[in-house]
Amino acid sequence: MSSSGTPTFSAVIAAYQAEDWIAESVGSILSQTHPADQIVVVNDGSTDGTARELARFGDRITVVERPNGGCPAAFNTAFREATGDYVALCGADDIWEPRKLEWQAEALREHPDVDVLFGDAQIFGLTEGNYATPPGTGVLDSDALRRELYRENLVCAPSIMIRRSLFERLGPFVERFGADDYEYWMRSLRSGATFYYDPRVLLRYRRHESNLSSGLLWMQRCSHDVHRWYADDVEPELAQEVLASDLFKIGRYLVDEGRPDDARPAFRGSLAHRFGMRALTWTALLRLPGAVREPSGEALVRLSRWLEAEAHGPAA
Repeated sequence: MSSSGTPTFSAVIAAYQAEDWIAESVGSILSQTHPADQIVVVNDGSTDGTARELARFGDRITVVERPNGGCPAAFNTAFREATGDYVALCGADDIWEPRKLEWQAEALREHPDVDVLFGDAQIFGLTEGNYATPPGTGVLDSDALRRELYRENLVCAPSIMIRRSLFERLGPFVERFGADDYEYWMRSLRSGATFYYDPRVLLRYRRHESNLSSGLLWMQRCSHDVHRWYADDVEPELAQEVLASDLFKIGRYLVDEGRPDDARPAFRGSLAHRFGMRALTWTALLRLPGAVREPSGEALVRLSRWLEAEAHGPAA
């Protein structure tokens, strides 16, 4: 805490192969109307021109070099370097709005007990739109947030500001894991952390090929792990619904990858959590002998997609 009693802020970026975006991201932090007290960029073993781009900023930022270990490991390194009372995350390809830190500083003056702050994000690039929103604004009801967050990750990580002492108490992000941020928000809620949501757009969240479609099956499995780990934190009916949906999606991805034998137990697991016609249909189809099933692979993929569309339509 500064001598004036105002909390200090560290802005942290995890960067890997980010030469095309990193200068714009760092520039958006340096242009804040409420300046960050510290800016830490972890170069996570990049082999492109990321280091060259970062060198242009000189001593205005702190650059930490480390072997490539993935985004969660890079952010864990950044938190160890951070000195601010609150740590604000930014993606190496995202752009903060100029008043992001100003607005979050104002929220903390009004609600000094808040542990985690986040806000809306405008998606741009390959897809356009806005990020999903939580129930309510301002200081959020933890029970309502937990239920909706369990259904889907409503927290846009590059908009996050987290109390550093909370991070030190809870420990690091899970490394080599495709839902590390999601798990951390659930862990924070379990610990009793208070969340604050600003409905204003705090950043522009870039979507491009390398962050849009890589490892969908792996990421879905990681989300399923989060739902298993935190199933006791929500109503049993909600947990069963979400776990069944996870396993159906995993089965669908496996079918799309041409792995029907691996998909079968996923669909059976979905049925074990909650009866659903889609999972039942796939379980029956995948019991057919391989010689019958193999020539129908493309039809099975089309059927999978049709069933998924139907599940979200009026007749679902």
